[in-house]
Amino acid sequence: MKVEKTKDAYLITFDETTYTVNATEIKPGYLKIKLGDKIIKAVISEGNESKFVFLNGNVYNIRRAISKGRKIEKEDEILSPISGKVVKVEVKEGDRVKKGDVIMVIEAMKMEYLIKAPYDGIIKKIYFKKDEQIDMGVKPVEIEKEEGSKK
Repeated sequence: MKVEKTKDAYLITFDETTYTVNATEIKPGYLKIKLGDKIIKAVISEGNESKFVFLNGNVYNIRRAISKGRKIEKEDEILSPISGKVVKVEVKEGDRVKKGDVIMVIEAMKMEYLIKAPYDGIIKKIYFKKDEQIDMGVKPVEIEKEEGSKK
């Protein structure tokens, strides 16, 4: 993927197709994104080394590329992307999960955010129950990675 910034937009090239993307900040942390004829609304939350983008109930962790030799957090670590209320816990300790399975749902700013398994594994520990508050950057569950599971 290649991203170029122009005066009025971003040109994103993916799979040999180029898309023109315009983004307008409606209010701090809230974006209106125009992608071709589509209008998409997004919420952005900042963490230590990354930003979290919330689109259609999914959370995307965006990290700035950093120079070699600098320590980074584990790629497969699960952290809450936002502070909010736990409204659903979809698993129990000992459950087997597949990459992409929904583990927990957090509600914040009248939106639901899905915490998904980053790899196949077994739920070892659940740190939050339904109706408890969780802070951004906190580990909601611990998953033991299954042998041979890919990120």
